Amino acid sequence: MSSNICAFCHKTVSPRELAVEAMKRQYHAQCFTCRTCRRQLAGQSFYQKDGRPLCEPCYQDTLEKCGKCGGVVQEHIIRALGRAFHPACFTCVSCARCIGDESFALDNQNEVYCLDDFYRKFAPVCSICENPIIPRDGKDAFKIECMGRNFHENCYRCEDCRILLSVEPTDQGCYPLDDHLFCKPCHVKRSAAGCC
Repeated sequence: MSSNICAFCHKTVSPRELAVEAMKRQYHAQCFTCRTCRRQLAGQSFYQKDGRPLCEPCYQDTLEKCGKCGGVVQEHIIRALGRAFHPACFTCVSCARCIGDESFALDNQNEVYCLDDFYRKFAPVCSICENPIIPRDGKDAFKIECMGRNFHENCYRCEDCRILLSVEPTDQGCYPLDDHLFCKPCHVKRSAAGCC
């Protein structure tokens, strides 16, 4: 392409016309405009995006907006929930701590929680030890439900012989009696004795 051809209108740029050299090309001064709003850019600051000149306001409009504050995210970006966030805006709804790239949890309104606060608020509580049933040391915690109550695996025991109860209907399975947990042999003994 000849250096005296306008990169926008592809017509000759006469030596007597005002010309702009930008982005390694030559333009008529009136042709060098923001490709979005058509504002004249000759002598102005401009940005280049995808090979097209843009004025600052139009360039800012192309940048990602924070999913919380709506401000432009220009530097470090947290991507979560299909949106971009400033690191300072991606926080726990309960304690306001910045979550950054840590794991997080959502409630049923899609509110973001750090894991500690999520478990504190939503984890089921074991009816024996009264502690929340939550993962520990990177291992899942299994919740056992029986008689409308929740139990840690290790707390789900026969109230007489203290054997760990199974969720399977075996001799070590749970055979409740009068709202108490028993294995089958202890259930049989208690039933025969007629008491709990």
